[in-house]
Amino acid sequence: MLKASIAVGLALGVGMGQAHTVARHAASAGAKVVEPTGPTVVIDTSMGRITCRLYEKQAPVTVANFVGLADGSKDWKDPATDQVVHGKGFYDGTGLAGTSDGILGGDRLGRLLGTAGAPFPMEKSGLGFERAGRLVMAKYKPPVGEVSGSAAAGAKAPELTSSSVFYVLDHADKEYEGRGTVFGQCDEASLPVVTAISHALLSTDNHPTEAIAINHIAVVREGEAMPAVAAAVPLEQVTPHPVPAPVAAIPSPEPMGRTAVIETTMGTLSCRLFEKEAPVGVANFIGLAEGTKAWKNPATHVEMHGKKFYDGLSFRRVIPDFMIQNADLPGDPSGDGDIGFHFENEIVPGLVFDRPGRLAYANAGPNTNESEFFVTVAPNHRLDGNYTIFGQCDEASVKVAETIAAVPRDEHNRPLKTVVIRRITFTDLMTK
Repeated sequence: MLKASIAVGLALGVGMGQAHTVARHAASAGAKVVEPTGPTVVIDTSMGRITCRLYEKQAPVTVANFVGLADGSKDWKDPATDQVVHGKGFYDGTGLAGTSDGILGGDRLGRLLGTAGAPFPMEKSGLGFERAGRLVMAKYKPPVGEVSGSAAAGAKAPELTSSSVFYVLDHADKEYEGRGTVFGQCDEASLPVVTAISHALLSTDNHPTEAIAINHIAVVREGEAMPAVAAAVPLEQVTPHPVPAPVAAIPSPEPMGRTAVIETTMGTLSCRLFEKEAPVGVANFIGLAEGTKAWKNPATHVEMHGKKFYDGLSFRRVIPDFMIQNADLPGDPSGDGDIGFHFENEIVPGLVFDRPGRLAYANAGPNTNESEFFVTVAPNHRLDGNYTIFGQCDEASVKVAETIAAVPRDEHNRPLKTVVIRRITFTDLMTK
């Protein structure tokens, strides 16, 4: 759901690193810090080392599960052969995937189908997502069509934890609350490694030409020396092996409508509109931007006429390698209000999130579009079929969006310095 959270920036460099550092310290300032006291796990990847200490006291079951899989002391079921494996580390040689603000590991088949076995009851560690470097065991998501016995009987299904899938986050991100159990804290030196891996994967929509993998996870207990860097796993042995990006069966149409010129305090976005493919969405956007469409003020409940909706609004949500998203309502950056109308999604075959610069409506579920829009900065097929694409921004605009996406932000992904939409205008010429 885009309004509350879309489930996934600039090329890596000094600017992005500074943004992440500022946001990390701002997010944790004033908060009570609970440090881990358990063993350390050293995750050697094909792009560098990630070192995390575990919260053995706060999440003993989750930590024991992870350590057992990492050092091979826990049996696991090979998802490819359905055979039980003894004495071998589950994670060694497994590919990584990029996710918003981090990376995901622990899936030997892809699409979260290659886990180590059955999920287990979710443990409440009491730890949140207000710090960068969180190591998180993911909440179990049953495959489509799977219904637990308790759910089938009408009872609320218990929350479960995946047997092996985990996240490492390089930024404080409270949008992950409810998505897993924090069971470790990675050190500052590891964060640039996580950022680099995440960028390399998300910029290719998780279809890299060469696998980015975990070579080995070592468990280091108190008093033990740190291990030497693990040898690289041959690329052909990495599982799951990267597959090429999907090729669209239907070519994407090109936008032939007017061009929206979105002037912001950090640059201008120029986006041509899909007036033929998304006529309702485009008309709504133009009407709100020009003040020709009425809308309800959520604070006063008064219907507004002749007032330009977007002028003065800000971007309330920015995530590198993903997107920038405007505030939904005047004076309501949370985006939880109601401006008096909704309209249906316009999903067009071939018009998908296969490139950066897609201009699309955010929503809270099917057919709940109103005014909030986002601009992507990377291809992201996970969004296909769920959001109305109504424009395509040009290459220069994508660079502006990347810059906005990389500004310092808090743990709610809100910019620490407001980025404002000054005005939106449109070209008069429409290509027939």
